[in-house]
Amino acid sequence: MSLKNIIAEIDSDVLDVTGTSFEHVDTDVVPRSDDGQLTYERGQAKKGKKITTCVLYVDIRNSVALTEKHQTQTMGRIYTAFTKAVLKVARHHNGHIRNIIGDRIMIVFPSKNCFTNAVDCAISINHIAHFVIKKKFSNVDFKCGIGIDYGDLRVIKVGIQRNGTEHSENKGLVWVGYPANIASRLTDIANKEVEQITFEITKRYYRPINTFLRPISDISPFLKLKRLPEFFDRIESITSEEFLNLILSFKNGTLDSIGSTIVNFHKNILKFRYPNILMTEKVYKGFKSANSQRNSIRQNLWVEQKHEIKNVKSKVYGSNLIWNFSPIDN
Repeated sequence: MSLKNIIAEIDSDVLDVTGTSFEHVDTDVVPRSDDGQLTYERGQAKKGKKITTCVLYVDIRNSVALTEKHQTQTMGRIYTAFTKAVLKVARHHNGHIRNIIGDRIMIVFPSKNCFTNAVDCAISINHIAHFVIKKKFSNVDFKCGIGIDYGDLRVIKVGIQRNGTEHSENKGLVWVGYPANIASRLTDIANKEVEQITFEITKRYYRPINTFLRPISDISPFLKLKRLPEFFDRIESITSEEFLNLILSFKNGTLDSIGSTIVNFHKNILKFRYPNILMTEKVYKGFKSANSQRNSIRQNLWVEQKHEIKNVKSKVYGSNLIWNFSPIDN
């Protein structure tokens, strides 16, 4: 088939996708790629599934830098050992691996007991990273970050039908929904040192001319007026992005902004590290409700993160918990 014909066929495929509906059936079970109820037939409604549950992502920190520093053989061993460990521990906590992209692994849990299973799985992965992988590869600064969210995930099958050895490589599942995106975002920053830049600025606001005067006393038979200062200053703390968006021009030694002039500013740099495990408030509340007697709940070991996380609107809780081999103690 010529390239021109292939492009024409792709154009027809896109038209088919945009012209047919998608139907999602509720489920409590984690769908698989060979699920017969997931379809992508041409000319028919595309059938998917919807599951409300927890999704967990885990990712090796600074993998690019580690690869540059250590031999390829060493990193290959680490990837192999860590991925195999995560696969086994996920299965132990009733989780299902649904994506492996390089050093990032996606785990989805059945709806039943998903909060407990997801959080326990995260603690187990953190434990393995510290006491198994790091111990065996003592010359490597091995770290991983883990993120968990909860909510509706819509699952659809994508790819093409193909026979032969490439059959399984040409199809897969796509997980659509905020929980997957948010869990991935939390994974990006978990167990990572972050540098936050803020600017403390002094903004000068000028009053219109007709507001310079005001009555001293409303009960005076004669209107007495007092002149107000023609400007007033206000100190604000803003992000570097907000600071750049605020500036309109620079002239006469001052920075002009919308409705005011910046007469002074100071740059602050704050460095902090996020915990190894991060979860949204929904996951924390679900785990707390199901495990009210756990030490991690009674001792408030899941700490609310005070720093704003881009694209994450809910509260986020984090911890560096590991097992002491008595799960009820954590």
